[in-house]
Formats: sequence, C-alpha cells, structure tokens
Amino acid sequence: MSFRSDDDDRAKLRAVSDDSQVSVTKISPSRRALGSKEKRELMDRLSAQQASLARSVALMDADYLSHSYYLDPKTGKRIAHELEPNELAGFVASWGVAPMECIRAMNRAIATIPDSGRRDRYVQAAVELEILMDQQSWLNDGRVYRGIPEYLMHGYTDMGTQASPTERVGREKIKVDKVGMTARLAECKRRGVVKGIDHDRLLAWYYECVRRDIEFNESGVEKLTRDFGNESIVLSEYLEKGLGVCRHLSIFFQLYLQEAGIDCRVVKGNLRFYIFKGRHAWNLVRFGDRVVLVDVTHPNVTKPFMVSGSSEEEVYEQAAEHSRRYDRTPDEQNHYKIGAA
Repeated sequence: MSFRSDDDDRAKLRAVSDDSQVSVTKISPSRRALGSKEKRELMDRLSAQQASLARSVALMDADYLSHSYYLDPKTGKRIAHELEPNELAGFVASWGVAPMECIRAMNRAIATIPDSGRRDRYVQAAVELEILMDQQSWLNDGRVYRGIPEYLMHGYTDMGTQASPTERVGREKIKVDKVGMTARLAECKRRGVVKGIDHDRLLAWYYECVRRDIEFNESGVEKLTRDFGNESIVLSEYLEKGLGVCRHLSIFFQLYLQEAGIDCRVVKGNLRFYIFKGRHAWNLVRFGDRVVLVDVTHPNVTKPFMVSGSSEEEVYEQAAEHSRRYDRTPDEQNHYKIGAA
C-alpha cells in the first residue's frame, strides 16, 4: 500500500502472476482469464488515447505520449502507433494484479503532456479505460469474499458484516458504480496528475471534495436503505443526493485518491471521541514510509482531521492525544462481492 518509486512500480508490473486460486478467506477476488477472441474485442473497443495509455504502461515508458504518434507524410496528420497484441496482453495481466501501479504509470505519462486540452482528453480516456479494465479483470459472479481490498474496483459491493449475497440485515449494500461517477473521477484525476503538488495540500483538496459532495445524514441513508430493500445501492445515488455516513465518505475518499495514484485504504472499527462512541470508518493513506490517518467524517473544528507518522501505531497514538481512540477491527469481519444486485 506504499507510494512507490518508478522502479518499484516497474518491478511489480513485471511480477505478474497467473495464480487465480482464491479462497473465500482471502481478500483478493477471482480474476478473469481473457481468451483470444475477448482480447481482440477489447482491442477494438479502445480509443486511440486509451491504446496509447495501455502501451505506455506495457512499455514502462513514462514519456511515451510525447512520441505515441507519427506524422502521415501525405496529409501531415498525427497517426497513433498501434497497440500490439502482446502489449495489450501484458497490460491486461498487469491490471489484474497491480491496478494501482498501472494507474500511477498512466498518470506519469499524462503529466508529461504540456497542452492542457490534450491532457484533459487523456484524463477522460484514462478514467474510462480504468472502468473498462475493472469490468474485464474480475469475475462478476456475485461471489462473497471476506476483507477490504486495497483497490476498490467498479462493481465492488461493500456488505459490511453480512455474508449473504442476496439478503441484508440492517445496513445497506453499497455498490461502487464508477460509470455513474465518471465526471467526478475525471475531476479527481485531473487534480492528481499535476506535477510537483504538495501531498498535504493534495490530501486536503480531496478531503474538501468529499465534504463538498456528501453531507452526513443518517436519516437519509436509513430511508434509502428501506427504499432499496435487499438490492445494492449504487454509490452514485449518494453522490446525486449528496448524503451519506462515515462508511460512504471513506469509500468516496479512497476512490478519489485512487485516481491520483495514491494508496489509501478504508478502515473499519470503533471510535471513542468525547461523547461519541460507536462503529466508524476512516482511512489510512501511505506515502512511502509515511502513514496518514484521515477521518473525513469528523473534522478537527474547521480543519481536516489528519495525523501523520511513520507507522500505523504512531498515528493511532497521535489521534489519542486529540481525544480520539480508533480501535480497528480485523478486515476479515467485512464482506464484499463484485457485481450482481
């Protein structure tokens, strides 16, 4: 979950595994194995920008977008170099194993584009490519897994402590529908590909973005839960209505940071904070050896509540100094599935 160097990312992209045996007690879901026909169909679906982004990752060339085309000698128009089948296969395999490394690689390539209009087109293409790869990479079979994955993919459905794939008890099932959030995710990526931006300022911007989008509203969430019954509620529904509680805010925060290529995890447990005592969700962010605890639900008066340290233990100790006791529960107590109602 660390914010890795270019060399670390390249090493992980090379270490692609074909092991798809997944136990229900493990966090990683089952990956799809694309056949030759499916890969050809996927190739046909990619836009020129998406093919160039995939090629930049496959070639591990952050500067690729500066020479991703050639000039037609007859017309003088730019013609994009074609994505080779083996390059697409490498990109697909890498996405299934290390999607965050792929996002970081694409972001580095986009950041080299000097023209803002062209850069915006690549930002939009990258978000749509990420959604497409999520759809292609994991089995959409509704199987239930335990844990909280490091990467939240399109179709991820947070079920809390519930193990039933079809029924719920109490709280709702929250389904991540990136298609319905494309515009917001593109805005987050556009901010995240800016060169030289300070990490603390970037975290504060995403924090305020979530707070701007979602108002804490328990009664509104309870009403939505009653209205949808056993069916999953797509996350864009909360975005449209502008309401949620801690579990929704923490999911939004992770999704927004993912677009910037920043490692972030939803953490669930209990919080004691002055008179408040109960179940809660927050986030842990990593930049290399630095850990940041972020609570999007409970600000520090008018400022974002963030504490930074060299380990999880240190940030929890620092939080306690602010009269906040965060007690994390094991990830395995959480359940999730991909796709299905």
